[in-house]
Amino acid sequence: NKRKRSGRGGGGGGAGNGAGGDWSTQSRTDAPLPALTSATSPRPSYFTARHTYEDTLIEEIKRNLGFSLGGKDVIDKMSLQSPHPGVICLEDSKIDVTQVLPGDFDPTYALQSLPDCVVVKAESIKGLATAIMDSLLDQDDECAASIQTQLWSAPRGSLSVHALVPQMGRGVPEPQMMRRSSKVAEEVAAQMKKICPAARPARDEEDDEELKRQKWLLQILLLEPEVAAASLIQCITSAQTLPCSLTWPNWSLPAGLAKVDIEQVMPSSAYRKLLESFWYMGDRPPVDGPHVPPVVDLGACPGGWTGALRLMGCRVLSVDRSPLDDALMNDELVEFVEGDAFKFFPPWVDEYSATLDAPPDNSWMVSDIIAYPERVVELLDDWCGKRWVSRVVITCKFQGKEVPWDELQQAEAAAKSHGYACKTKHFFNNKNEVTLMAIDDSCISEAVKDPLMGMPMYPTVMVGGKIAKSKKK
Repeated sequence: NKRKRSGRGGGGGGAGNGAGGDWSTQSRTDAPLPALTSATSPRPSYFTARHTYEDTLIEEIKRNLGFSLGGKDVIDKMSLQSPHPGVICLEDSKIDVTQVLPGDFDPTYALQSLPDCVVVKAESIKGLATAIMDSLLDQDDECAASIQTQLWSAPRGSLSVHALVPQMGRGVPEPQMMRRSSKVAEEVAAQMKKICPAARPARDEEDDEELKRQKWLLQILLLEPEVAAASLIQCITSAQTLPCSLTWPNWSLPAGLAKVDIEQVMPSSAYRKLLESFWYMGDRPPVDGPHVPPVVDLGACPGGWTGALRLMGCRVLSVDRSPLDDALMNDELVEFVEGDAFKFFPPWVDEYSATLDAPPDNSWMVSDIIAYPERVVELLDDWCGKRWVSRVVITCKFQGKEVPWDELQQAEAAAKSHGYACKTKHFFNNKNEVTLMAIDDSCISEAVKDPLMGMPMYPTVMVGGKIAKSKKK
């Protein structure tokens, strides 16, 4: 009884504010656990989201599936619910849902994706680990056998292992069951290391170069002390086509969460959204140096984004009608321009109407200005359409509780129409807004090597072939 399964988990567009839409969810207190999987049974897929935005993600998923599957009647035959805070489960009684999801399915409101999960049950930590390994590597399952063949030929160091629990969606420091989940993941990582080269450290520069192009992720979500869902997938990576290391599912951040708090007193807390976008993109503006253009920060007052960029060593050109925080106004590497952010053009452009043949390497425009999607389109038509910069990060604000799906898609389409790869994401620190990120498709410069600011909110069990043991209490 071998079965064939196709498709992969993981995008496209949407936003909201946790108010939900026409799609209702089952009560999070009585949602049943998914059925245990076998070699012949369908597999569910999971997504993580910022707690209180579960309904918005469900609305987005159903909206996307409605377009691809032909309407609400087809979708209603699937089970789509939030069994735990910050967790969404999509399953069907007849097919693996990855058969109907696009290969790059990266919803705006999903922080992480766990496609094509096996669901197992065992009493002990070692029992859970063994059950996960047996299910993921089941030779009677054609999909599992195919994945094993590909993974065994993957470069050393390409497998990352994450331990997850439902409470992560709340961002709490020590989620319930986290230690047990980590122990299960450590046992799985140890077993993988014995039999799979991808779970061992890279040996040379050739492996390091191949790692940019191929990454694998094994995620273990402990739903109950004796029940776990596990996903093993090759990540979709931008390294072959873009000068950054964006991967989906997110290879670097368990549950897609980054800890981006800055200890110094900042003009505002809005900087966290910007730092999260750098983690998602796997890229950041370079430290100031010869031939490095300043980062343009539009609508910069009071200076939260400018302040974070300065702490990263960047030179910043900040534009606003109102002055920045005094410390930034006195910073030699901050140039303040008083004026209308929507009419500003960068100093390497002669006039507002000028269009460049290609954007300068490592040129960035970032903006947390109060701009709704239609005004964001105006900025994108200028900064992307005239090829003024190679990278853009803009916050799209929303009015009211309804999700402006069509307007947001128009903003994404505007960037793409000018030859930019574009993603929108509702990060942990976004509220009634999403962050739009655009990268020039023709840019061939190397990704910046300067370190990102912050760290994963929760530790990675294994990355680069190294297992990080959980601490004893």
